[in-house]
Parts: sequence; structure tokens; C-alpha cells
Amino acid sequence: MRDMTALYPPILLLHSLTRWAIVVAGVWLVVAAIRSLGRSVASGASPVGTPWKAYVHSLHVQLVLGVLLMFISPTAQSAWANMGLTMKTRVLRFFTIEHTVMMILAIGLAEAGAARARKAGDAQAAARTTLIFGGLSLLLICAAIPWPFMGDIARPWFRVW
Repeated sequence: MRDMTALYPPILLLHSLTRWAIVVAGVWLVVAAIRSLGRSVASGASPVGTPWKAYVHSLHVQLVLGVLLMFISPTAQSAWANMGLTMKTRVLRFFTIEHTVMMILAIGLAEAGAARARKAGDAQAAARTTLIFGGLSLLLICAAIPWPFMGDIARPWFRVW
């Protein structure tokens, strides 16, 4: 395999920026669900359809970037080289196992929620489903993001090139 280290900085930057698209789309989704809970909406018009699309699409982009990082990141490469050490080292364990598993679970929740909301009988059911699945997915994502206040796993709010 060719040396992919030159791709690492731009992919990491995109992964960092996409985090904000996900957080914004997730908040939009939850707010749209809350706002539509008490309203009656004409059939066929789902007030959560567009926010779901934005959220799920941004998650898909992030997933692709994350998988690429798993192959080219120096942190991931050193973690995969010695899993015994990885499990004993907080930073390596977080990025290799905890972050990855929590994000995959969050994407699964989002996919399930989007599908259930699409199939919901009415706007109220779609809003409730969205609030539960979208809210849980967003909470899981926020728990798995290495925020600047998270000690040894912390990463900056905005990455610069």
C-alpha cells in the first residue's frame, strides 16, 4: 500500500469540521421534533424529514472519514500494532475502541430512527420517534466526541490546517 501519511492532515481536518455539521444537524433534528410534537401537520408533510436527511447524510460522510482515519492515522496504526498496550492506554483505547464503537452505535440508532420516522403513521408518531432515536443518537455522539475539556483525550474546538 502506498504511503498515505500526506492524506492524514486534510482528512483529520475534514473529520473535525464534519463534527460540527453533525452537531448542528442533530440539534436541528431534535428541535424540529420538539416543535412538531404538539402540532397537527397535513398528511405527507413531515416536519422532521429534511433534518433527518441532513443528520444521516452528515453521519455517513463522517463514517467514511473515520474509516479512512482508522487506516492512515498514526494513532490508529500504533494502537492496532499492539492491542494489549492499547487497552491499557487511555488515549489509544478511547480512539481505537470507545470512540469507534459509540459512533457506530449512534449511527445505527440514527438509521433505525430515520427509517421508523419515515414509516410512522402520522407526524406526531414521526416526531416522537425522532425525539427518541435522534436524541439518543445525538447524546451518544456528544459523549464520544473528544471535547477540549476531556483531559488526555481532548482535542481542539476547531482544528487548523
